[in-house]
Amino acid sequence: MTRTALEADVTIAAGRGAGAFTVEASVSLEAGVLVLFGPSGAGKTLTLRSLAGLLRPVRGFVRAGGEALFDADKGIDVPAHLRRVGYVPQHQALFPHLDVLGNVVFGLSRGERKRPGPEVLGLLEELGIAHLAAARVGSLSGGERQRVALGRALAARPRLLLLDEPFSALDRVARDDLGRKLREALDRRGLSAVLVTHDPDEAAALGDRVVRFERGRSVEAMAAEEMFGPNPRR
Repeated sequence: MTRTALEADVTIAAGRGAGAFTVEASVSLEAGVLVLFGPSGAGKTLTLRSLAGLLRPVRGFVRAGGEALFDADKGIDVPAHLRRVGYVPQHQALFPHLDVLGNVVFGLSRGERKRPGPEVLGLLEELGIAHLAAARVGSLSGGERQRVALGRALAARPRLLLLDEPFSALDRVARDDLGRKLREALDRRGLSAVLVTHDPDEAAALGDRVVRFERGRSVEAMAAEEMFGPNPRR
């Protein structure tokens, strides 16, 4: 029996005083790519961070593949590093003192970091960065750095991938190219993902299902084609 990739229903509180902000989010994904869509400040990134275990909700639950990662009523809160969830932040968070290969293998065991196997080397080829393996990340373009961040997340063999506006700093050509690489990588692995974006073209191109956010609430959920129409690039 296929397990649902993700189920979550949470209340998140952030900030204090006049800057306090509450998010009420309910999301579900059987398989594929779920897009959290809506304007900046609507609560998408706070929701993504709660799924990753980087932000503790005040109420609700998060389940991945049938396993409870967070359950307020049962006192469950699995630490982020034990959730087997890949997280690609908007600004990559790469390590400047490491080369491309060092960044990609950072989350692996010591043995795998010292002697990367064919799976890692194949991943570099797949993402088009094998020729940059020895390059420092400071010398890379924005698109190349984003490929490294994606490679680091995929190398850890996650059961779910979370991406926070990964293409926002790229031009349209680079966005389209990396978007195709991402979708191919996910499909090849049978890996589900949650993508945050406020770009309708990006949501339509990459998403299977969309949850629309407004003013701290998830207000609508439907198939991507229902929300945006058929996408010719898919």
